[in-house]
Amino acid sequence: MDPVGTSMPPADFHGVRLNELRRAIDLYLAIAYEDGKFPDSVRKRLDWDVSRDPGELLTHAPFEKVGKGASGCPIVALRLGNARYPHMKLQIQTWQSADGFLLSVNTHDQVLTSDPNSLDATASRTLQVENQRIKERIETAWDRAGLPTFHRFLRDYIAANAHPNEAV
Repeated sequence: MDPVGTSMPPADFHGVRLNELRRAIDLYLAIAYEDGKFPDSVRKRLDWDVSRDPGELLTHAPFEKVGKGASGCPIVALRLGNARYPHMKLQIQTWQSADGFLLSVNTHDQVLTSDPNSLDATASRTLQVENQRIKERIETAWDRAGLPTFHRFLRDYIAANAHPNEAV
């Protein structure tokens, strides 16, 4: 992933509420590092100037440009890792919704796919399963906290567009 900066196409991250992003980070860290101890590299990535505009903050390091989602909306990420794997990321995607953005977790472990007959295949698969479990726990915690996730967006969309005679 590329550090974001001048090479990133214009994106409107100005609607991201930094207090919600901090809540999301706190929940992420509590789940990813259950013992409460996370690396100094993560701590350094969380040391931002809180007075910065979100549009400015999210388009510079420590945030990384991920690209665009299937919807064409820009995505940036913050590498927070977990207790066993340092590359997991919190992602922020602009979104045409009331919140203006969505949060997700990228396990960033797809590159671990290996020859099923290799010596490390079992360890790689075990790590991927654990990363997926952590991702699901984090996104569920965000959803329960009322933070903008795709599942919340989808539920709200379905509820808003349901016909009165249909069950949601």
